[in-house]
Amino acid sequence: MKLQTWKIQGRGAFHFGEHGIGHEESRVTWPSDSLFAALVIRLAALYGPEAVENWLGTPQAPRTPPFLVTSTFPYAGEVRFFPVPKAALRPPKQTQTAPALRPKDLKKVRFVSEGIYRLLIQGHSLLSVWETHRLLRIHHETVWLLPAEEGGLPISPKQRRQNCHPETLKFWSAEKRPRVAVGRALHNSNLFHIGAVHFAKGCGLWFGVQWLSDDPQQHALLQDLLTDLGDTGLGAERTSGYGAATITPWHDLDLPTPEDGAMWTTLSRYLPRADEIPALRDPAAAYEVERLGGWLDGYSLRRRAINLLREGAVLGPLDQPLPYGQLVDLKPVPGPEDTFQPPAHPVWRSGLAVAVGYQRGEA
Repeated sequence: MKLQTWKIQGRGAFHFGEHGIGHEESRVTWPSDSLFAALVIRLAALYGPEAVENWLGTPQAPRTPPFLVTSTFPYAGEVRFFPVPKAALRPPKQTQTAPALRPKDLKKVRFVSEGIYRLLIQGHSLLSVWETHRLLRIHHETVWLLPAEEGGLPISPKQRRQNCHPETLKFWSAEKRPRVAVGRALHNSNLFHIGAVHFAKGCGLWFGVQWLSDDPQQHALLQDLLTDLGDTGLGAERTSGYGAATITPWHDLDLPTPEDGAMWTTLSRYLPRADEIPALRDPAAAYEVERLGGWLDGYSLRRRAINLLREGAVLGPLDQPLPYGQLVDLKPVPGPEDTFQPPAHPVWRSGLAVAVGYQRGEA
């Protein structure tokens, strides 16, 4: 499987909200369904609802879009980071956890480098990789990479002269920024905070695009949409100056395609279809479920909530053809006592999975 990859370089801070937490916290990354929804919104704004229908069809007859997108993940210099496949957190059955590495040390790992990721999708556990490699652990030991990849990190000459070790450096940071809301009638003030994520120079986010269409017009259209998205902003709080970015192509990435009868893992959120549920029941499957809510862009209405599988899910084999997952319309439906009018257009969310081949773990 070939992924066309893109860099997101922020012109300031980002706010990627988390459901149930509010404005005071922000994710480090932006999930695939939010990225895809933002592209659909820009497509409608630039070319009208007919262009969206040509892409995705109607809620009664949905179409497969011309491409799939991964979630965004951090990069630092030339080092791309990936989500940990959930099954790789299980230690091999024939070994005991090393005294110097407790099980909770494994669970707090959020991202691994490309070199480690390729070892994990070959069936190695994170513990066995730790035992056989002198891994570098940064960002309070939540991000791991191989020693050979250290040279790709963006360490300045000044930092090198000062003998700054990568484990002491931060390539991105989350903070809370104060804001004040002023009442219209009483002119009283209310202090609150907004979570913000800021990336160091030479760092940012990356994501992959898996093309399902060879139409050159679709490729050119995506380039236009990404340029427009960077100018209008990613994430929330865009009217307050958050989210402006430059999105540029990066080099392609080759990853194994799921084989017939083999397991697979995800680089995106995933909403299984009814006939794909057996993949979740495989004894070796490992995944986390996340509740998706949120507000409609431009409306004072909440979307219908759904459950999605988080990135890094490891699932059993399926007989169905790729891509796995489904699109869903989350337009709110008024009940008998509701007075609101839902929007006339669908509120699309993508639960289509970017699936990577995964070998069963070590016995």
